[in-house]
Amino acid sequence: MKQFPKLTAALLLSILVCLPSAFAVFYYTQPMEDASYDLSLFPEDGQEWEGNKGWTVYTNESGTITELAPNGGGGYLGLQYPGQTFYYSRTLTEELDSPMIQIGTVNQTVSIFLNDSMIYTDCPELDNRIGYLELPMLAYDRAEAVTVSLPPDYLGQTLTIAQSSPIYSDTESNTLTVWPCGVRLYCGYAYESGLIASAAKTMLPIVLMFALELFLLAAFIWNASVGNFSFRIPVFVLAIFFQICSILSKADFFSRYVGISSFDLTWLCFHLSVGTLLLFLALYTKQLRPLFLFCAVLQWCASLISLATQMGMILEYGDGYVFFMELPKIIGFFALLITLAGAFFLWKQGNRFFCHLSQAALIIITCYALFLVIGSPFFPDYVSSVFSRLKGELTGNLPNFSLRLIWNLCLISSLAAIVLELLEKETERRTELAVLSAKNQLAVESYENLCRQSEEVMMIRHDTMKHYSLLRTMAEESPKRLSGYLDELIGQIENIRPVVASQNQILNILINGKLNTAASKGISTEIVRSEAPEKLPLTDSELCCLVVNILDNAISAASVSKKPYIRLDFHCKDQHFVFSCENSMPDADERNIKTPSPEHGYGLKIIRQIMNRWGDNMMSIEEAENVYQITIVLPLSS
Repeated sequence: MKQFPKLTAALLLSILVCLPSAFAVFYYTQPMEDASYDLSLFPEDGQEWEGNKGWTVYTNESGTITELAPNGGGGYLGLQYPGQTFYYSRTLTEELDSPMIQIGTVNQTVSIFLNDSMIYTDCPELDNRIGYLELPMLAYDRAEAVTVSLPPDYLGQTLTIAQSSPIYSDTESNTLTVWPCGVRLYCGYAYESGLIASAAKTMLPIVLMFALELFLLAAFIWNASVGNFSFRIPVFVLAIFFQICSILSKADFFSRYVGISSFDLTWLCFHLSVGTLLLFLALYTKQLRPLFLFCAVLQWCASLISLATQMGMILEYGDGYVFFMELPKIIGFFALLITLAGAFFLWKQGNRFFCHLSQAALIIITCYALFLVIGSPFFPDYVSSVFSRLKGELTGNLPNFSLRLIWNLCLISSLAAIVLELLEKETERRTELAVLSAKNQLAVESYENLCRQSEEVMMIRHDTMKHYSLLRTMAEESPKRLSGYLDELIGQIENIRPVVASQNQILNILINGKLNTAASKGISTEIVRSEAPEKLPLTDSELCCLVVNILDNAISAASVSKKPYIRLDFHCKDQHFVFSCENSMPDADERNIKTPSPEHGYGLKIIRQIMNRWGDNMMSIEEAENVYQITIVLPLSS
């Protein structure tokens, strides 16, 4: 709890530092305000014809001008012959910076004039003079509109557009209806800003996803280098790759690079991403793996059936065609719902990965719901569109929006679970390395302690015969000195450091290493009993944390007492392992000055956390005036 204010401060500071960068990165995703004028003669859907808008529509044959009659819907009648080139002109009075004119041609060819001077033509080989043009129709449809820059002094000049018309030999020419192309006058800066915003909106998520792929693959390689090889992360990266392809295929410039495909590449990649994500989740469970794998295989099969349908390999266009084409959306939606429900079930079963995934999903759902409620006054268009889409899908529409919502939820939750799992594994690995390092250090100290004890024993053994001879002589000649000499020999034997040699090798290393530390601080040690089974109901790291913290606390308290000592007693009793450590303590008035009581140390908190598995009654602490004793009991049978 003491670290919570620091953590909160660090989080807030990080957000404040990150906000300017985020603003700079996402600034260009919003285009400039579109300053434009729609000069089209053809009305938009559902709107009435607004008149000529200043245009004059006519034919011009070598200077002979004939105006065409409007039909009231954006078309004009009165061609002299089929395929005749016709013109429409108006004076430009709309003022804009960096003026651009956009002509929405499809299969028509056009030439554009400003005050009778040509500024653009689709047919440079023709006689490009007003009144002499014979423009042909295109044999294909354009992918983009014709865009032309206007000179800065365009105001007040006359814009004239010459346009081709189709040839219908079986129709009277004067009844042919021609439709002038859509014309839009706009600010070039706004147009360029729109292109930049479109590219930024496409590339930003792709760059972020690519960076995420690099991070996950780096983590995969790192885990493999330390012996943890798993295909789960590459499968998740593959799901992200399919999503990158889905986003790229929607870009305006995509067809320019790869051409126009005969199937919907955007949805195909998205469906493959859903199937790969389902496969990834199946790798994390054994209980529900058959169900998850079934959902993944079903999604992949539906995606391939949809692809074959769109390529005309199954049936022709019709009701069945639409059903098979949209089948992956329905299957993917329900498969993700089933998988998400399974994740919550596995959370209750104690699966650590799905525990993280479910918790992240709940947080995301809560935050999104709060955003829709609180953000309604600030983002009314978005919130209303969300509810209208959901309402439409509830009334029978395909779950396009809902599918993407639940897919985003599962993807982000899975990513959060992966990151938490990687952090936990790395923490465990570092903890194990720290435990191994501590065990190695304690093993060295135990070995040094054993060497000193053996050296002391060898020295006493070397002098044993001399002591026996001297004792015999003293018994005959100086019996009064015999008692004092024997006391001296006993004291030398008592000074030999004790060495623990139970059946548990890890426990031997831990205790012998700490006995050496105690001896170096002038603390006398006593081993009452040293009986331990080969296996204890603790991992090596838990046993290390438990024993080392008990002994460290004991050494810390005894080292500042007047008569420093530590007494250990561990043995097996009634299918339980009993470990007791008693140590001296400083006086009450000196305790707060010299050292804090173990009751207030972090070591005791760690001991309690480990022992909480078996309940509070398996650990006892007794504290007298100058004595502190802790006893723990571990059950040896399940």
